Amino acid sequence: MGLGPPVIELYRQLKLQGALDGVTNVMELGSQDFWCPQKNLIRALFAAFDRPEPEPELLATNNASQKPARLLYEALGIEYNCVDVDGRSGTLVLDLNFDAPPEDHWNKYGLVTNHGTSEHIMNQLNVFKMMHDFTKPGGVSVHAVPFTVHLEHGFFNYQPNFFEALARYNSYETLGIWVGPDWQLASFIPWDPILLDYLALSAKTTHLLVVAHRKMYDRPFCVPFQEVYENMVPDDVRSRYAMVVDGDVLDGKRVKYLTKDEILAKEYKTEIMGLNNWIAAYKGQIDALKHELSVTKHHFDQLRYGPPPEPFSGQVSALARELSELQASHEEMVKSMQARHEETVQRFQTELARSQAAHDETVKQFQSALAELQAKHGEAVATAETIKQLQESNSVLVRERETLRQSTVEYTRATDLARELRHRARRRLASTIGLS
Repeated sequence: MGLGPPVIELYRQLKLQGALDGVTNVMELGSQDFWCPQKNLIRALFAAFDRPEPEPELLATNNASQKPARLLYEALGIEYNCVDVDGRSGTLVLDLNFDAPPEDHWNKYGLVTNHGTSEHIMNQLNVFKMMHDFTKPGGVSVHAVPFTVHLEHGFFNYQPNFFEALARYNSYETLGIWVGPDWQLASFIPWDPILLDYLALSAKTTHLLVVAHRKMYDRPFCVPFQEVYENMVPDDVRSRYAMVVDGDVLDGKRVKYLTKDEILAKEYKTEIMGLNNWIAAYKGQIDALKHELSVTKHHFDQLRYGPPPEPFSGQVSALARELSELQASHEEMVKSMQARHEETVQRFQTELARSQAAHDETVKQFQSALAELQAKHGEAVATAETIKQLQESNSVLVRERETLRQSTVEYTRATDLARELRHRARRRLASTIGLS
């Protein structure tokens, strides 16, 4: 069955009550998975165990996408162990029908769980003896097993008196007995026989019986005898059965004749509870008969004397008149409110028309201003184009002026050179004439 939302919430409640304080390891019957789509339950469980925010993978589970229970326990700081025949990683491989736990696992675990495993095991004695042997004194065992129907699910369903007998013979402290009507619910319901009057039964019903025990003493497991038949069997038969009383192991024959106030008080309490149940059942039957008798007498009186007069006819007429007046007042109020509403609508429509006209005028002004701006922008673009052309012409003139300047310099140089050549030629000619 695994660990669903109500089991998560049960663990949180047990932790807050101190039942799981000091638990550092767990032994599960069967390698279990867990799922809980209600993220707030996971977060509340971690808060109860004073652990940090759970990892995202622990918050992303549902019935179709389960995670190994190992991840949950280890995130809560609890060392995980399980017993199964599948050899899954970390599994203590034992057959619950035949094997006994190794001695180094006796009285070792602070939490031992049976989440829907024992109903599949034929050897019930071995299963519950193994759980007893695994649990250390002060440790807690949790059972979540089939209660009603669970058609073709396992070999067995369980009754509350089965776990009451286990607790009585082994001196377990019963921390609670609950019923799980639906796996989708966020918690279990404390057991009360009257619940059976409200639980719907069908071929698909899967109600759970959930029990939490605390092992008080390090004593061998005692096989229980159903209490209702204890006083019907001979002493030599009872002597084969042992019971833990105040930490001592006594045979059933001695227990029968014990005069300890606590034992007698428990037996009287059980007998009184049984008698109260019988009385409650008879009381329910008597109440039903009284009701039937009252109905029959009423019918008989109607046949004998006729139907009784209507005692509230005057009040009904007054209420009818008052209702008519209220309806008239209401209609008048509705008409008045309708008129005010129409007047308000007319006023809003007038204001809206005025606002629309002002808006249209403003739009026209903006469009005119935009046209002027576009025209000025066109002129500015033309002016910029003209300036660009002038700049290009000026650049051409600058280049031509530079060319002309260079030409002028070269012309000047050429003129000077020609003048120098003429001057030299004259001097050479003068010199030549003087020699001759």
